[in-house]
Amino acid sequence: MKKQLVLVSLLSAATVTMFATSADAKTFDDKSEVGVQFKSDDPTVPGENKPYKDNLSLVWKPNSFEFGQQKAVAGIATFNNTVTGDQYLVVNDDRPTESTGAWTLSAKMSDLVSDATKLSGAKLTYTLEDAQSYDIGAVDPSTNDFTPSNPAEDKTVLGTLDPNAAITLGDNGSKNISLDAGSTTGKNIIAKTTANDVKGGVASKVTNVKLVVTDTKGAQAAGKSFTGSVTWTLDDLAN
Repeated sequence: MKKQLVLVSLLSAATVTMFATSADAKTFDDKSEVGVQFKSDDPTVPGENKPYKDNLSLVWKPNSFEFGQQKAVAGIATFNNTVTGDQYLVVNDDRPTESTGAWTLSAKMSDLVSDATKLSGAKLTYTLEDAQSYDIGAVDPSTNDFTPSNPAEDKTVLGTLDPNAAITLGDNGSKNISLDAGSTTGKNIIAKTTANDVKGGVASKVTNVKLVVTDTKGAQAAGKSFTGSVTWTLDDLAN
């Protein structure tokens, strides 16, 4: 439900002169929407698959991808991510076995929707930077879990990935990812392809994020705000 924000100016009767109007004068009202949304401005935020201890978890993920207010145009249009700061994907493997099995992190994007209207022909594209190791630190005895540092803020937790880690990035060998809006099929983002004794974290920086749309003018998108989400799915293939 939309809320109306009424702006009231108080005028002193001693300083305001009211002019009479004719009896057949008409008054017309028009409205402009006023709204505000408050949310975290951190570009990278923690994942929700806790505890991190003895678990396979997506520890860090991009908070959001935002593309501002745009003019509806005919033909293909590309909009840049307006989020400032570094955005990372970090998977940590702390499963309590001597040899840990394969896993995959995949992604898919929902439809972009304004009320019941879908923004057709939209896709989210981005590039994955080379994989790095990620040091999640030591277990905090007060919580019996890790308190991980954000790689967007602390680059000392990043390092050179073990060449025996069997980590691959991207979909079909490409680190340039394209997610079609509304697709039910996920794209591989980060994967451990074989079981081995290499544990710890894997990080990839997400860069060059863009939203590509087709014919927003013809789709009657003007005046509408479209929202959706990216779902990150972490599959433990050992189970």
